[in-house]
Amino acid sequence: MRSLRFYLILFGVLASLAFYFYLNRKSGSYSLSKQEFSVRDTARIESILITSAFGEVNLSRKGSVWTVNGDPVRDEALRGLHVMVSRLEVEAPVSRTLEDKVLDELEKESTRVHIEMEDGPAKAYRVFYDHVSDASYMILEGSDIAFRMKVRGYRQTNLEELYSSDPRFWRDNIVFQSQPGEIQAISFLNNRDDWKSFHLARNEAGIFEVASGVVPQKWVSPGTESLNQYLGYFNEVRFESYLDPQRDTLSRSAGPDYILNLELLDGKRIYVGLFPVSDFNRLYARLARGEEWVVVKYVEIDPLLKEFKYFAGV
Repeated sequence: MRSLRFYLILFGVLASLAFYFYLNRKSGSYSLSKQEFSVRDTARIESILITSAFGEVNLSRKGSVWTVNGDPVRDEALRGLHVMVSRLEVEAPVSRTLEDKVLDELEKESTRVHIEMEDGPAKAYRVFYDHVSDASYMILEGSDIAFRMKVRGYRQTNLEELYSSDPRFWRDNIVFQSQPGEIQAISFLNNRDDWKSFHLARNEAGIFEVASGVVPQKWVSPGTESLNQYLGYFNEVRFESYLDPQRDTLSRSAGPDYILNLELLDGKRIYVGLFPVSDFNRLYARLARGEEWVVVKYVEIDPLLKEFKYFAGV
């Protein structure tokens, strides 16, 4: 009888210790993770690698310039990401009833985030949004404890979608962004009316001349006012969105109505082919970089679609 009582007492003590260490492990990890997930000083971030089953993006900084997979980053997207990672907060450890399910989802279906810092250890974790519980969960790399997460001041519960692994989400939507002093030559080919096509180029003295035709004819001096105005239009032209195959229809076998070629003094060349759309307020554009298709508002691109006689000085 005494032996049975002894074992019952021993069992109770061990159970109490196990429960104590479990709670201590949870609360300790909860306290630690408040600092481990978030980045208070985002100016110290050097790179953010986001990987999922759908792709991978590498946001990296050189000096003060950020790129995504080597291309310029859209400033507002980067600012949004910095704000989010600085405001990440742990709501609570995952409940016991959801623990196995959430850990399995974080292992198999999550988005991985790896943040390199200027100094100090990197931050690496996985994030997953669960539609059933309408909550986002995160787990630190190498840990077996998951947490339900939120962003302070942000009402939406799906945090995983903010870590997009699609480079197009982060890439700047610039078509042209050049100052007049950076431009070497421009050619505009009008496939609707060939006679409206023209070429602008600097001569050996660095002075712009203009020639008509698909193949340049006689080079002459353009009017100063119209030349300066036209070159200024290339300062900033942006596209509206990437072409959505489910929404946008395009006969890709047909050639473009217009082609713009921009050559810069540093040797860089930018090609844009423009295609008609049933919506007269927009055009489809094919960009040379990666053969990407985008949608451009007509009001954005129209100032560039001039004709030879626009240069009134000729």
